[in-house]
Amino acid sequence: MFYYKKYNIFSLLLKIISFILVFILIGFKFTKAEQTYVVGLDATFVPMGYLDSDGKTIVGVDKEISDLVAKKLNCRFIFQPINWSAKELELSSKKIDMIWNGLSYTKERQETMLLSKSYMQNAQVVVVRKDSNINDLKDLANLTISAQKDSTGYEALKKHEIFASLKGVIQLEDMFDCLTEVKQKKCDACVVDEVIFKYMAKTKGLDKDFKILDVPLSKEDYVIAFRKQDHELKNKIEKALEELVLEKKTDKISEKYFGENIICLREIKENKADVNKENLNYSDMLKELLNGFLVSLKLFVVVLLFSLPLGILICFLKVKKIKILSLLIDCYINLMRGTPLLLQIFFAFYGLPILFPNFFIKSRFLIGFLTFSLNYAAYFAEILKGAYNSIDVGQFDSIKVLNINKLKATFKIVLPQMFSICLPSICNETITLIKDTALIFSIGVIELLTTAKNLVNKTISITPYIFATILYLLVGLIINIIFKLIEKKLKF
Repeated sequence: MFYYKKYNIFSLLLKIISFILVFILIGFKFTKAEQTYVVGLDATFVPMGYLDSDGKTIVGVDKEISDLVAKKLNCRFIFQPINWSAKELELSSKKIDMIWNGLSYTKERQETMLLSKSYMQNAQVVVVRKDSNINDLKDLANLTISAQKDSTGYEALKKHEIFASLKGVIQLEDMFDCLTEVKQKKCDACVVDEVIFKYMAKTKGLDKDFKILDVPLSKEDYVIAFRKQDHELKNKIEKALEELVLEKKTDKISEKYFGENIICLREIKENKADVNKENLNYSDMLKELLNGFLVSLKLFVVVLLFSLPLGILICFLKVKKIKILSLLIDCYINLMRGTPLLLQIFFAFYGLPILFPNFFIKSRFLIGFLTFSLNYAAYFAEILKGAYNSIDVGQFDSIKVLNINKLKATFKIVLPQMFSICLPSICNETITLIKDTALIFSIGVIELLTTAKNLVNKTISITPYIFATILYLLVGLIINIIFKLIEKKLKF
């Protein structure tokens, strides 16, 4: 009887599950699947497309326009923040389906990507401090100017006649870093998108600190970029956009952000122009990579030569067990190890001048060197302290009994033993250092990895990445060989 009831219950459950599965399948059959497209954007590009105050939601002009397009096409757009300097590679490798984020039309981009009609007009302008004596582009001679890396603003600056007379051009990750540089007097001017600056002036009061020079570097059109073969997708979105403009549904969006209607769809005459594709010249590419590599190598060497002795000093001060000194050292080590190195670089370069107006170091490399050195000294100090504590207490008792000079004992007895114990850990930290040198780009110093990224986007080829990988591996191999030789020397 028990088994009979159990069988009936099992049979009933099987029928219910089968009914649910059939219902789901029927639902799928009659429900049209929603097409999804991934849109790449620079999530700091206010007001075109950026992260809202919650740090998660994408908002902005392009996001609101795309929502209207998605509704009309019965599809879905997922906005994905990307590294703007790698946008072409993101698109060609199918990580994203389109770039819709105030992307400016250029002949070079037309060659590598399929570009839509223009939906908004813009200009690249030069911005200076309001109290500056710079009133014209000619006044920029022998001065320093900043621009977003791999942006049309930077390209417009390179093509302008004023470029040859500039003292220097600093490339930074985003437009707001450029404005910060000008405000803190780290550079004299910066290149920005006119529509973006005007929006920020309206909403954030930037016009109190900055002014735009009257003559723009260039005028340009905002477009949407697709892969070369995606003509069908491009045509669908253009058609939907055209209908929305005619229906005046985009007017409210434009007026909300800019106070006037500046959204319209128009052909770009230059679309049919012949463009000479930039050929991959291995000689020039290697020359550029070598220049970037030398910057990375220089930073690596000077940081290692400074941070390791500093780490040894901190270690010995720590083991002295002087309460106040130990507490200060603990705070320093916890700060260096408990926060990202990138944050420390930003704080040293941008934060300290705000907190201490008289603290002003203009050299970007020097700021990077000091920050890296303080960070790595903390790690080396902890590694060496562990090695010091591993030495047999009897060794220190013997030094006292034999009345050996403390300085002599430190260099002849204690340090060799410490290095013998912790050499593998120091080797690992040293290899990490050569890789971390890439972080110095965050304050505008062009090193190996950034050079490789720039070349990849120029050529749409991963060859520069391969060469950069070989150079990093080569340095790591040399470091390993050097430490193995030192290890043999220290063996007792």
